[in-house]
Amino acid sequence: MKRVRGLLLFLLLFFGLSLGQAVSFYTDWLWFDEVGFTQIFTTTLTVKVFLALLSGGFFFLFLYFNLKAAAQLARGVRFVDQDNIIELPSPELLDPLLRRILLPACLLLGLLAAPQGAGRWESLLLFFHSVPFGINDPLFARDIGFYIFRLPMLGSLYDWLSILLTLTFLATAFLYLLYRGVQYTPRGLFLNRRAKIHLLSLAAFFLAIKSAGYYLDGFELLYSSGGAAYGAGYTAVH
Repeated sequence: MKRVRGLLLFLLLFFGLSLGQAVSFYTDWLWFDEVGFTQIFTTTLTVKVFLALLSGGFFFLFLYFNLKAAAQLARGVRFVDQDNIIELPSPELLDPLLRRILLPACLLLGLLAAPQGAGRWESLLLFFHSVPFGINDPLFARDIGFYIFRLPMLGSLYDWLSILLTLTFLATAFLYLLYRGVQYTPRGLFLNRRAKIHLLSLAAFFLAIKSAGYYLDGFELLYSSGGAAYGAGYTAVH
């Protein structure tokens, strides 16, 4: 009975949100149709849907398969629970529950990530329709068009990947802890081979993204407002 009530509540909430979006969608369509710019409306809508599916789908798949790989009962030699300083329920006891909620939880997070991706539709259009200005900046010798059309999208992509990797790493490490792939004992921190390879791979991926972020941060020097004038001053450059 509780499941039926929960499902009905979820359906009512989903219907209410969908109805509000449908009203807003129809109002915008009427306005664009009235001024004769329906092509702009359909182009914007297509890009939003594409970004929502791409970002939400990739977010779900990346998170789900990493967590599914971590949600495995440990095999072979491992420390007994008495050696584990952190007291946790038995993984055999948690396994059925975690397997039931893993897919819905990842789907929910993917649905939450989809609107965030769709909100970057303008940056994506600018990125793929960039044009050169024919003027280079004095610091990096890049065309001004890069800063107007490409840098915002690259910055958004960096932020999105950083959030995805951080969330995935923390959730994966937590599952390994529950499944005893990671244990904290009086002899120190223990990671089995599978947990070590998996977590180090995610950490390496995060560090690669972080290094790309530092590279992009260099271009922000041109937007510095800490000097005598707006832009990269002597201190920012040297």
